Amino acid sequence: MFQETINGIRDELTAIYKDLHQHPEPGYTEHRTAGIVADYLRRCGLSVTEGVALNGVVGVLDSGKPGKTLMMRADMDCLRIQELTGCDYQSQNEGCMHACGHDSHVTMLLGAAKVLSQHTDAFSGKIKFLFQPAEEQIDPSMEEAVRQAGYDGAGGAGFMIQEGALDGVDACVIMHCQPAIPFGTVQIAKRNACASSDLFDVTFVGKGGHGARPHEAIDPVPAMAEAIQAIHALPTREVSCLETCVISVGEVETPGSVWNAVAEKARFVGGFRTFNPEVRALLGRRIPELAETIAKAHRCRAEIRFLNGYMPCLNDERMAQAVAQSCREVLGEDCVDLTDTPAMTSEDAGEYLARVPGAFFWLGAGDPEHTLHNPYFLPSLDMIPLGVRVHVNNAVTMLARLNGAGL
Repeated sequence: MFQETINGIRDELTAIYKDLHQHPEPGYTEHRTAGIVADYLRRCGLSVTEGVALNGVVGVLDSGKPGKTLMMRADMDCLRIQELTGCDYQSQNEGCMHACGHDSHVTMLLGAAKVLSQHTDAFSGKIKFLFQPAEEQIDPSMEEAVRQAGYDGAGGAGFMIQEGALDGVDACVIMHCQPAIPFGTVQIAKRNACASSDLFDVTFVGKGGHGARPHEAIDPVPAMAEAIQAIHALPTREVSCLETCVISVGEVETPGSVWNAVAEKARFVGGFRTFNPEVRALLGRRIPELAETIAKAHRCRAEIRFLNGYMPCLNDERMAQAVAQSCREVLGEDCVDLTDTPAMTSEDAGEYLARVPGAFFWLGAGDPEHTLHNPYFLPSLDMIPLGVRVHVNNAVTMLARLNGAGL
């Protein structure tokens, strides 16, 4: 029933995907993408609300029969990465690329909306389709506009929720493409789907001087080195070995200095990831404490900027089981990995999962040579109709379970 409809719109969806891929837009600048989404949903007969969280789009498909409401989400933004794939539909926006597959997410969810709009007899209740801005981050060009609009968080999910996008929703299912798993398969975490992600930015301010006379200066570099060592020791000495925790320092610099000078400032930027809110709170407290104490010991001053990022994505275990079974019906028994192994990547979908029962899962993208966020990442076009089929079956199956008290 569904597959024939999907086959009939395959070329249409491929054209949409290629167009979106050619015109990537960073977080909260997805105006063109949002316009395409809203127009398409209206043509499918959905009730559409635009401008949610500046330029998010919400489409509601009502079966006309009483029942629960299921939410499904696609993120719309791109990354500021220069595309190097060389494909004939490569990005035309210099320095921007859909390196995380959000163009495919939008296309697949649009396809699901069209298919389901033609088969409302297959479900009861409503489906709310969320097309979200800024999953990756708030683009710097939009930071002021977002804050003036009254949102002080990170990522677009929290802003969408703040503006009521999750109102009336009983459960959610969120899919993300993933080149690290084989094409035609899905991977679903029973519980820990994605880790939290928080950022720390520390600058030690000393006193610059000549490299030949360091005793006349106050060198912030040894302080920075000691702080990095101490922070990296936190997971092994202050966090239980039974917890999953990662700390990474990815940026180190001495702004404006040269090799034969004692730097005035030394700066390092890093982040930490975990699934446990208590561990997250501990690291959020201890990292600034260590930086300040070590700075003082070295006669420096510490300037610390701390950014609360994304909360962990924690799947509802019953929803994860149900989505796994739904995917087996489409892909086959051996093509679904329901796993206890957590992924340490981060996703702001945790905002939704913290409020309603839901499941976040990965769909194989058919590009095993390149990870997400890679300038050569290019998912298989065959993933589009497959993802639509997975979405459609999930929607019908989950609503049947929700309405039948099976979840």
